[in-house]
Parts: sequence; structure tokens; C-alpha cells
Amino acid sequence: MDTAEQASTIEEFLAGLGAAFGLDTTVEVSVEDDIVSAHIDGSEVGLLIGPRLGTVDAIQEISRNVLQRQADGREHGKVVVDVSNVREMRKQALAAFVTDAATKVTESGDEVVFEVMSSADRKVVHDTVASLDGVESSSVGEDPRRRVVIRPA
Repeated sequence: MDTAEQASTIEEFLAGLGAAFGLDTTVEVSVEDDIVSAHIDGSEVGLLIGPRLGTVDAIQEISRNVLQRQADGREHGKVVVDVSNVREMRKQALAAFVTDAATKVTESGDEVVFEVMSSADRKVVHDTVASLDGVESSSVGEDPRRRVVIRPA
């Protein structure tokens, strides 16, 4: 299944999903480096985001399954679904929060343990900490209860 077919499959599925919810949505899909990125916008799309991104994560997983079924065992890329750019806004907010926490760690010398978070959020934390001086991060625990710890370097 070529990238155009993958994009078309995801776009058709997500447009149908929005219509099934009775929402007026627009869906834009692009493919780059074997990643199918879909962006849903429209009015009242918060319903598709859900608490703690739970609904959009589920939509992303279902979209990936739809693509796999359509590909019928052939190669297909990774699928990322975003609604009203909420993933990027969350990433920026988390990075700002981590930067503040890292400042507190360097000032106090005490480590900070974050709440349980997804692997994508942990990556944002680790990437942010890696760009800062005087602190380091590590993950502790087992999935699905894995946390990030920031400590002085």
C-alpha cells in the first residue's frame, strides 16, 4: 500500500468518524518518513480529545488498526492523530512544566518524581531535561505505572 493509499484510507475513516459523531470536521492527512499524520479540526471537536487525551489516543489506535486491515498484511506506516493541535499544545505545556521543575531541582537539590505518564509524555520530559544543564532524568517503575524522576546531575 503506497503512501497515497494510506493517507486516503485514514482520511476517509476519520471523516466518517466525525460524521458519525454528528460533527462538522475537516481532516488533513500527510505522510512523511513512513508516518501518517492526521489532523482533525472543526467545531465541538473537544469530544474527540477526551480526558487526558484518552479519546484521541483511542482514535489513533483504531485508525492504525483500520490501516493495517486495509493494507492486508502489506507495509504501512505509523499513524499519529491530532485534534485541534492538542498534542503540540500539550507537549509545549509539559516542556514548560518540566523546565520549572528542573529549576526547582537545581535550586533545592531534591529530586522530583512525576505522576505516571505515557511513553510519549516521558519522551518529552527526557528530551526537555536533556537540553537543560544541571539535571538528569530517568524512568522508574513498570508499564503502565512508569514515572520519570528528575534529579541533580
